[in-house]
Amino acid sequence: ESLGRRIMVRLVKGAYWDAEIKRAQVLGVEGYPVFTRKTHTDISYLGCARRLLARADRIYPQFATHNAHSAAAVMHMSRAMGLGADRFEFQRLHGMGEALHAAVRKRDGARCRIYAPVGAHRDLLAYLVRRLLENGANSSFVHQIVDEAVAPETIAADPFAAIPSEGPAPHPTIPAPPALYGAGRRNAKGWDIADPATYEAIEAARAAFAAPHRWTAGPVTAAQGGGAAHDVLNPADLSDVAGQARDADPDQARAAVALAVSAQPAWAATPAAERAAALLRAADLYEAHAAEFFALCAREAGKTLADAVAEVREAVDFLRYYAAEAAAQEAGCRARGVIVCISPWNFPLAIFTGQIAAALVTGNAVLAKPAEQTPLIAARAVALLLEAGVPADALHLLPGDGPGVGAALTADPRIAGVCFTGSTEVARLIERQLAETAPDAMLIAETGGINAMIVDSTALPEQAVRDILASAFQSAGQRCSALRMLYVQEEVAPGMLEMLSGALDAMRPGDPWRRETDIGPVIDAEAQAAIAAHIDAAEAEGRVLKRLAAPAGGRFVTPAVIRVGGVADIAREVFGPVLHVATFPAGGVATVVDAINARGFGLTFGLHTRIDGRVQKVVERVRAGNVYVNRNQIGAIVGAQPFGGEGFSGTGPKAGGPHYLRRFRTRDVPEAAAIDAAPVTALALKMARLKLETGGWAARRDRVAALRAALRGRAAAAMAAAAATDIGPVDLPGPTGEANQLRLEPRGVALCLGPDAASLMDQAVRALAMGCGVLAAAPGAGAALAALAAVAPVVCVEGGLPADLRDLAIDCAAYDGPAPERALVRAMLAARETALTPLITAADPASAFAVERVVSIDTTAAGGDAALLAAAA
Repeated sequence: ESLGRRIMVRLVKGAYWDAEIKRAQVLGVEGYPVFTRKTHTDISYLGCARRLLARADRIYPQFATHNAHSAAAVMHMSRAMGLGADRFEFQRLHGMGEALHAAVRKRDGARCRIYAPVGAHRDLLAYLVRRLLENGANSSFVHQIVDEAVAPETIAADPFAAIPSEGPAPHPTIPAPPALYGAGRRNAKGWDIADPATYEAIEAARAAFAAPHRWTAGPVTAAQGGGAAHDVLNPADLSDVAGQARDADPDQARAAVALAVSAQPAWAATPAAERAAALLRAADLYEAHAAEFFALCAREAGKTLADAVAEVREAVDFLRYYAAEAAAQEAGCRARGVIVCISPWNFPLAIFTGQIAAALVTGNAVLAKPAEQTPLIAARAVALLLEAGVPADALHLLPGDGPGVGAALTADPRIAGVCFTGSTEVARLIERQLAETAPDAMLIAETGGINAMIVDSTALPEQAVRDILASAFQSAGQRCSALRMLYVQEEVAPGMLEMLSGALDAMRPGDPWRRETDIGPVIDAEAQAAIAAHIDAAEAEGRVLKRLAAPAGGRFVTPAVIRVGGVADIAREVFGPVLHVATFPAGGVATVVDAINARGFGLTFGLHTRIDGRVQKVVERVRAGNVYVNRNQIGAIVGAQPFGGEGFSGTGPKAGGPHYLRRFRTRDVPEAAAIDAAPVTALALKMARLKLETGGWAARRDRVAALRAALRGRAAAAMAAAAATDIGPVDLPGPTGEANQLRLEPRGVALCLGPDAASLMDQAVRALAMGCGVLAAAPGAGAALAALAAVAPVVCVEGGLPADLRDLAIDCAAYDGPAPERALVRAMLAARETALTPLITAADPASAFAVERVVSIDTTAAGGDAALLAAAA
């Protein structure tokens, strides 16, 4: 006012409306920052226009609109206020609204400004597509004015006239973020930390848990024992003691097993609804204590506030999702018994909670061994679970190291299963231990991988770089799903890598407590040394393309980008902020996918392309549990993007998915009698395996019908189980602007061992129905499966149980004989140096012969959410 100047304010309607809806749903905030009905938006526009015109002395309003009613209303309000046409202006996009703006200029003398994008085609394409989507929506004035079927009165309708029929309620097809998953499950509470008021509230709440506050942790069990207390240090500031923890010892762990075994039947007898209710109460308690968890995640695990918020939300989602799914898992099966849950330090609350929640809600007792680096978070979580009503004798917390406490738990013959997240090497050790001491115990292992992303020349560079940064460097690269190997098409690689380098320069490493920090520390000195050594070795060879300086103090290893020839050059997973980059020629995508598959890992995979045909071909070719298209490849959402890998990356089933809880329960089925016969030789099996040609069997959609026709009523139970298994694709719920589909794909070749004709037939039918090829080795196998061999990929070998399976090219095995022989088969499978090979029995569902794959596509990558814009109309 002192300078007599006016501020230009541009009033826009509907721009990035769909993006605001999606962002609110992803964040899980209470409501939307925009209206969900177009009429409400139109009315708000007029209200804002009135306020701008009322301050035309200090504001120069710029009304961006192609809507005739909006333009007429602005002119009417300006005349009523006595404002001349030079006190404001209208704006339109080049090529749109010409007639309307010409009329306004001619009739009313109003000013009109034309917005015309200027630049290269590749830079403007996404902008132009977005403008077309927004202005081409069914409800858009620009769309309706060219539709002769729409009456002029409808096109220029007064938005106030719709209020009596629509009312003030939000759009019925756009649920509020807390109701995203419907009445059955409330979405986890979110915090928009970019909002100053929200951030200040978090900061005030967690201030009570800043240094010098200290937590304590120790075994939570009635079993006696334990070791001395030790300090838990903040990995970002080694002078900050976050608390003290006391570990369990092996004798205490074994005593806790006995207590859990005694308590489990009573917990299993508790109605499923009551078990689920305890989880729901725990979810509410987690949210109530979120600020404390934010502080713990920063000071014990080195997580930034954004990562801590995501951690709490994922834990809450696990609790509510499994509670909602529990009742459906009760029929026809029972709890397994006592489950050992061994969780990692990189998701010390979310994965820790998810494992425990799944085991508890299905009626099992739990022995929880958290990562030795993060016992404080685990102790606080267990305290809240107990407060929520989980019986103390059904949940035992046993912090400690793997070789001591972990080994004692997994070696105990009384356990019924192990749920493990960690390295492939440790998963193999656990499987071999179970094969020896608890051969009927299940193992769910989620391990790491050398996760790759392909970016072709059609990808939008800005989107790709954004997603590369998040995938490779968020959480300091300490996610199982993190991007390790980036392939960029040769033609666009120089520009893409230059943009990536500049984006990395903008990332801030440092204290994760601080709001501006993007990258925190790695977890401990061992990790720091190993990652730094890998980068130093590459730097000595001149292959480091980018490396940021690390802050002084703490366990910091800042991002590095390393040039390699391809995925074959990476000897092992580097679990930190290290990205390896290679290029590929146009037309070389299939070769790159084959190279990725050849490594044997299969956790996450990313693809950036605008070619729909390429998406389909790559999705069908790549072997990865979670495939992400035109988005980052981290941050899987419970229920929307079930998470877990295959091959060296895990056993399945996927956490947060519809098949997970079933694995924690089992059925009592009669054993088939063993048949005395000479063992099948390893040579005979290998020769038979060479004859097995699966052809296009896995791609056939009529597999069940073909099997049913061949069997003519035989194996009815197996056929019914196979037919009832939904192989997908199944559309999963989730935020708008994303398509998430789950499907079952065949494991590969199933070794069916009978031992008798009936069990052999049951195994073969279920395996074939899921798309597997069958290698059958049992007495009388040829005669038993002759009808199947005539229509499906089946090769039979006559004889008893083989003595060696180490070098046989199979992906799973099935056997339903007596326990001693089952133990022998599992031991042979565990001795293999391949990916973990599951032993499937009649107690398992037909889906055990398949792997789960989830494909998540950002449908807004072309410029906007066309489906949401259409639905809102």
